[in-house]
Formats: sequence, structure tokens, C-alpha cells
Amino acid sequence: MSKNREPELKAIIHPEQIDAIRNFPAIKKRVVGRARSRKLLTVYFDTPDRELRRQGVSLCVHKVGRAFVQRVKQMHKGSGGIPVRMEWEGPVPSRNPVISAIKEKRLRRLIRHVGVERLQPVFHKDVQRSSRTLNFEDGSTAFVDLDVGEIVAGDLAEPIREFKLELKTGVPERLFELALEIRKEVPFRLVTENEASCGYALLTQDEPRPRKHVKLSLNKGTSVEQVLTELVQHCLDHLQANEGVVLKTDSAEGVHQMRIALRRLRAALQLFKPSLPDDQYAWAVAEAKWLTAELSAARAWDVFAEQFLVPVVRLYGADHSFDALMAAVEQAKQQSRQRARDAIGTERYTEFLLRLTAWRYCPAWCDQALTDPTARLRDPVGEHYVKLLQKRDRQVRKRGRDIANLSEAALHDLRIAVKRLRYAVDFFEGFYPKKQAKAYRKHLASLQDSLGYLNDVAAADMLLRELAEGGDQALPAPAWAYAGGLTVGWHRQTAIAARQSLVKDMAAFLRTKPFWQRA
Repeated sequence: MSKNREPELKAIIHPEQIDAIRNFPAIKKRVVGRARSRKLLTVYFDTPDRELRRQGVSLCVHKVGRAFVQRVKQMHKGSGGIPVRMEWEGPVPSRNPVISAIKEKRLRRLIRHVGVERLQPVFHKDVQRSSRTLNFEDGSTAFVDLDVGEIVAGDLAEPIREFKLELKTGVPERLFELALEIRKEVPFRLVTENEASCGYALLTQDEPRPRKHVKLSLNKGTSVEQVLTELVQHCLDHLQANEGVVLKTDSAEGVHQMRIALRRLRAALQLFKPSLPDDQYAWAVAEAKWLTAELSAARAWDVFAEQFLVPVVRLYGADHSFDALMAAVEQAKQQSRQRARDAIGTERYTEFLLRLTAWRYCPAWCDQALTDPTARLRDPVGEHYVKLLQKRDRQVRKRGRDIANLSEAALHDLRIAVKRLRYAVDFFEGFYPKKQAKAYRKHLASLQDSLGYLNDVAAADMLLRELAEGGDQALPAPAWAYAGGLTVGWHRQTAIAARQSLVKDMAAFLRTKPFWQRA
């Protein structure tokens, strides 16, 4: 059971782009030998009540030509909530699963406990695959597969139009360079869902659900460079896990989780900014800020609708101007959601994902002059993370000591500092016993919530101004003007109490000793 660590990129294309990929010049000029075409059939098995799925297990038999290969995978939460993946693959004599052939003892026991006799086909993937080998100018080699077919669950079917690039030997950069070249001419979207997830979604007709980031498992002996690549990939996984929610549903949480992923990414990059080339850091942060801005309107209107408007409507909803306000807000929500979806569909977004993913395999920051900051990339992270935490802790304490007299602009800066500290704690608290960081995290979270509410109150007034400016200025005040003023006024009054609570929250935080300083 070996895990393939070579980079692999999988993308969805439109049906009319199949020939464009097949005949793409940058692919054709590198083809070695003849294309190989074969029919692939993959059948997934589960119990009638989907018990394997509930256990996080996927079991399938893959038919290639006359051969059959059985695959079984499980993603489960290990110690401390850390995700652990187990998988096994091996030959079987027919299209029926053979549980006794599974060498991974725990997986074999789990499936037997579910009940081998209860297993049945639940969906299948049937594609025609065209495969070619590519030879790059520097000697690197790769495979390109083009899949055309469908995934079928009962009476339901969904077409498959995908291509995959997989490095065979050589330099990973070549694969990403080719993908970027293709994206300039042929629109595609990187695949984020695995095959099993797509099949179950078709089978159950469930909408994609928002996903929070998973808990990190870092090692103090790991180099700073490796920790940075893991953090970047961790944030990208979180970002892409919520793409489908934004594209296919009106869930407010999907946009929220994508924004959290981007904020965590920026926090991770800033932690190690002194060790990164200026141009690379500036590009990554600028692109993350661009995408955050494209998502922010949707998040802002969702917060206004659910957290600001609803409680006021409960008190004053009999006023007809609230009907007009709710209608205007709903229209703004729909427009902002479309803006978020449009951003995910851009070439710029795909390039952002590709270039950041490339860091996992070919960190471009290695090609820079050796200085004290760049040399730290080779050090164990255990030699530096405490200083990184201390720096952000000092920034929060310094900005927050006179919190009762801070302006809105100063409170905004404090909120950013608190977020950066919160994310740094998220990254490194696993180095300590869980209880040791509990009080510190609790007070930090209270600060973030209070500062976030005050920021939302300030943003609410701006949102209504934007809503008003979007109409015809020659007309009288919009019908919702009274309701809008009442809503913002009500929350500004509530913000007075929140400001007082914030002073207490900061005092409690200042009294709390950082968990990394405890004996």
C-alpha cells in the first residue's frame, strides 16, 4: 500500500472543449507514442442504509480491460480530531468485492462488522479514457488522461468530461506550467470532490455542505519550509472544500468558510513573510485579497439579513417599510452571491489555485539569496514558533490596553491583530496539551466576537448607503429608508453595551498568561 506523492491535477471541462484538449498544441507537441484508449468501469458498494458512508469508507471494484482491482479508503478522525486516511488496493478475480483480500486489518474488520452479505452496488462510473504520455524539454514526463462518460446512480446519471495531468518523472513545475497554459485557452475548473463523494451526492441528491477547516497536526521537528507548505495546502483544501456550496447553493456558510480559509492563508504567509521573496509574497497576498473582496459582499449582506435585520423585524416588523427593506436586501444578496460565483469561475481564480498548489511540490522561495531570514526556512519550526506567537500576542496587548478610548479605525486594527493571533494559535496550539490553551483561546475568541460585532455595525451603515446610491438619485428616499435607519439605530444602541463588554473582555485577556509561557 503505497501512497503516490507525485502531483496530479484533475479538471472539469465543457463538452465542447473535449476536442480542444485532445488537440491542444502544447500537449500534441510533447506526445510520445500513440494514444491509448480503454473503457473503465468502477462500481461502488455499500449497504442499503449507507453504513459504509457513515463510517467514512468507500469500497469499489475497478475494471480495466479484463482485470479487476479492488480499492478501499477510509477518512476518519484520529487523536485530537486529526483526520487520518487509510487505504488499500489490490487485485480481485471478478467485479464482486473480496473482503478477505484486504491486507489492512482495521479496514477488513470494519467492513465485516458492517456486514459483507449486506453489500450491494450503489452507483458506478463508466468512462472511455484516452491516455497519452508527454515528454517535456527538460526530460520530465507526464500522463494526460481524457475521460468521457457518466456516473450513474439508479435512474439518475451525470455526465463526466474531465482531463487529468499526472507527473511521471522529473520536475513538478512542468505540470503546473502546462496546466496554466491550457487554462489560457480552454476554460476548466479544478476538481475538488472525490469520485465517491460525487456518486453519493447523485445518489442522495443532497446539496453540498459547508466544511470547516480540520485540525492541524504539525511536528516541532518539521522544517519551517515544510510547515509553510503544509499550511498553504491546508488553507487551499479548506477553500476548495466549500467551492461547491457557493456554486450550487444559497448557503451563507459556504462563502463564510471560503473567507476564513483566505484569512488563514494570509495569516500563515505573514507569519513567515521575512523568509519569502517579496514578489511572491506580494502576489499571493494580493490575489487572496482580491478573492476575499469578491466574496465579502455576499458575506456582508448575509450577516445584515440574518443577524441585523431579523431581530429588528421581530420588534417593528408591522411597519410596511420593512417589507421594502427585506426585498431590497434579498436582491442585494442574490447579486452578491452571483458575484462570488463569477469569481470562482474566472481564469484568475484557477491560476491562484494552481500557483499556490505548486508550492507544495516546488517551493519557489528556495531560489533566493541566503540570508538569516531565508536560512530559517531550513530550521525546525520548534525553534521559531514561540517567537511568532509572542510577537502577535504583544501586538494585541499593546493595541488593546487603552481600548475604552480607541477610535473605530483603531478598533479595526485591533480586530485584525486579534485574528492574526487567533490563527497563529490555531496553527501551533497542537504542540501543547489541549487544556493548557483553553482559557487563552476562550478570552481571545470573546475579543474576536465583540470586535466583529462592532465592525459589522459600522459596515451596516455603509451597506445601506450603497443600497441607496444604487437607485435613482432624482427620486424621493426609497421606501425602505425608515426601516433601514431604525435597524442601524437599534444596533448602534446595542453596540454601546457591546463596547462596554469589550473592555471587560480585553481586561480578562490581559490578565491571562499565554499558554506557551506556562511551566
